[in-house]
Formats: sequence, structure tokens, C-alpha cells
Amino acid sequence: MKGIFLTVFILFCGASLHSQNYDFPPNAQPGKCYERCFEYDKKFTWKEISCDTLALRAEKSKTKEDIIKARQAKIKLTKYQEKLKDLGYKVQITGKLNNQTIKAHHKYLKRQKKKKRKKRRL
Repeated sequence: MKGIFLTVFILFCGASLHSQNYDFPPNAQPGKCYERCFEYDKKFTWKEISCDTLALRAEKSKTKEDIIKARQAKIKLTKYQEKLKDLGYKVQITGKLNNQTIKAHHKYLKRQKKKKRKKRRL
């Protein structure tokens, strides 16, 4: 009985090690600041930025134009999530960039790349 529990425990630990997490940049170095870069036609990446830039963004009061841009970006992401869900990907429509959306986005790009290669062959 103990052997079964030990085996199941080891399998769960191994599975969690292989799961990808897009909340933090890979190989992040202490003291450096990073920003998410999400583009609809490219893979999700992290970009290193100046930490002073983050401080300026926090101090800057939001203008009406900034609020409108943020809402438009949220609406665009919501529509993209709906599109991914309609294509059969497992995505929650939240309007926020989360791990499910990023994984579905990568799978979608991979599928599109295969379609392009197949078209070129024909």
C-alpha cells in the first residue's frame, strides 16, 4: 500500500515539473525587470526593460486616452479568446492574458504554420 502511494506521489511531482508557467520569465535574473510581450501573430515572449520605466509608469496618472487604449486591448483579447474557444481550444474568456490563453495561442500558431507549409507543398 505504501508503495502505491509513493508511486502516485512521485508521478504527481514529475508531472508538475514539466508543466509550463508563463507568469514569470524563464531564467530571470535578480535585479532586472521584465515585461510581457504578446503579439497576435508571434509567440509570447518576455522583454527585458529598464526598471526606471516601471517606476515612471507607476507614478504616471492614467489619462483618458490610456484608459480607452486599455479597454480596447481588453476587448480585442476577449474576441481573440472567443475565436480560440470556437476553434476548440480550452480557453476561459476573461479578457486577461493567462496561461491557458498563451498555451492555446502557441498551439494555434503551430497549426497555422503547418497549414502554410501544406499549402506551399501543393
